[in-house]
Amino acid sequence: MTRLSSAFGDTKALRTKTFVLGGHTFKVRVPLSKEMEDIQSRISSIDPAKLSERFAKLSGSFRTSEPIEGVVITDDDVTVDGRSTKELAHTILMMESRIIEYIKLLIPETGNLDDITYEEIEAEWPIQVQFEITEKILEATQPGYKEARKN
Repeated sequence: MTRLSSAFGDTKALRTKTFVLGGHTFKVRVPLSKEMEDIQSRISSIDPAKLSERFAKLSGSFRTSEPIEGVVITDDDVTVDGRSTKELAHTILMMESRIIEYIKLLIPETGNLDDITYEEIEAEWPIQVQFEITEKILEATQPGYKEARKN
């Protein structure tokens, strides 16, 4: 038992915030600083096998088709109008990982979301809803972050 819990009792309710989206009230568990660092670490560490698979999916048609203006094909990348396909694959995987990690912070009415996959999220919610929920979770867990980021 910590000193604060000894003094005030169970304060876990202080770490729960709510938001409403589409008429549904969601509860969010606010992570401790260490938990947030772990989340950020998981978001940034991309599985090389998944990256290779996604890169192959994104760049495969360029490698098998006739040369296209603005597309530069090298041994390890395909650049389209100056944008690296490998970098795009990395960005997509980070975005999916961020969505997964933030969804895991939601407090479900039943069960748990510890092993939820992006495929499950994508099957249930369109990308715009995923972005809105992620934004609401971010606002609930880090109030003022959006304003501070503007400056």
